[in-house]
This record gives sequence, structure tokens and C-alpha cells, in this order.
Amino acid sequence: MNAQDINSSYNSLQASLEKRISHGLTLLGSYTYSKSIDDLPVGGNVSEIASDQPSALPWDNPLRHQFDRGPSDFDRTHRFVASYVWQLPKLSGKSHLVRSALGEWSWSGLLTTQSGAPLTILSGLTDKNDPSGTGLGRARALFTGGDPYGASGCGTKVHCVDYINQNAFVQPPAGTFGNVGKGWLRWKGAVTWDMGLSKNFSFTERWRLQFRAEFFNVFNHVNLRDTSTDTTTMSKNSSTFGQLISANEPRIGQLALKLIF
Repeated sequence: MNAQDINSSYNSLQASLEKRISHGLTLLGSYTYSKSIDDLPVGGNVSEIASDQPSALPWDNPLRHQFDRGPSDFDRTHRFVASYVWQLPKLSGKSHLVRSALGEWSWSGLLTTQSGAPLTILSGLTDKNDPSGTGLGRARALFTGGDPYGASGCGTKVHCVDYINQNAFVQPPAGTFGNVGKGWLRWKGAVTWDMGLSKNFSFTERWRLQFRAEFFNVFNHVNLRDTSTDTTTMSKNSSTFGQLISANEPRIGQLALKLIF
């Protein structure tokens, strides 16, 4: 049986700053300090009914809502986004060749930085090995104390970053559901800066050629993650538990030409 009885709350402080075009420059910055809490089972999908993950606790357990209450999967405590467009000078006093080659370029950019997403440590054992006895594989790990972040066994492994302390978590005893709270930990935050440079070259009143150079994550900032497709959890049963051995997209550049007539 599936009970659609989820509750949620969202509170935020939002601020923005805008500088309208002057000297060819337009700036827009937005900051959000927020917290979203719900009692949807971790990894649940809020897009449609019955597409969520099951709770580790039976649906009729009176403690189910308390067990699954925590930060929403999409919760980010801090998020800052800044964008700009700068129309570079025309170089009116220069020669036609210099004006054509160096004048009236448009430089734009988008900076995004945000806190890490909530992270829940699951047991990872399924079927008959599921410590909860339900076979759903949604039981949480058991936190034994100490610093939850730290050494995780990377050792000398290349392209590996210690993140979660594997010694601070164990499998829960049979017949229990673990004690790790939903979203109790956080993934590392992310920073990306995209930039673009463009210019229109006019040949006649009708014919123009537009050149664009676009770079995503232009400074090649490393935004670490694990290899799981489920970005809300980490499995104690995984051979790479606690380790970050992959990253989101590196710097990507692309060039384009568009003929306008």
C-alpha cells in the first residue's frame, strides 16, 4: 500500500542586485538563503504520485514521518548566481581595420555557486540481507560516533578524495533500520563559471556574420562527486564507500559561426 500523505515546508531569504546598462555594462546578482524540509522518503521523486522511493519503515508505522523528516533532496542552504553582459567599446577613433577586428565585442558570463545537496548514508544491503527485514534495501547505516567526514580508504589511489569516514558507520543490527538521519550530511558544494564572447561582422545592410566563443566551467573548477546515479545517498555496502572518485563536467569550449541575412 502507498500512502500519499507527505508534508513539506520552505523558508528563504532572497536578495538581488541589478545594475542596468551603463558604459556598456549590465550586472545582475541573486542570493538565496533557504531551507526546505519534508518527510518524503530519501530519494523520492516529487514530480508525480507513486514515483517516489519507499520508506525503510512500513507505511503504517507511526514513526515513519519522523524517520523520513529532513532536508528535501533539492535543498541548498546557500545559492548565489551572478550574470553580466559587457558591450566592449567601439574604438571609434581607431582605423577601420582595428574597429572591425577589435571593436564592439560582447563579453558575457554566468557565475553559479551553491551549497552541497543533502546526503543520506544507507546500509546498501538488499533482499534477504536487508537488516530491516523488509527486503526494500532502504535501511540506513548505523552511525557509531566521531567525525563523519574524513579518511575513507583512498590511500594512494589515483583520482580519489577521502570524504566520508568509513569507520564512523557500520551496518545496523538485524531487525533495525539504522540511525542516520535523512540528509544529515552534505555533498561538497559546486562552483561553475561560464563565459561567452561574440561579435557581429557586417558586410552589407542585409548580410552579417556572427562569431561566438562559449566556454562552460571556464576555470576548470573540479566539482567532485561519487559514481552513483542516486545523488541523494551513499551506500555503506559499496566498495568505494566514502570516496569521491569522479567529477562533474570539466571545462568545455565551443566555437560557432552564424550567417544572418
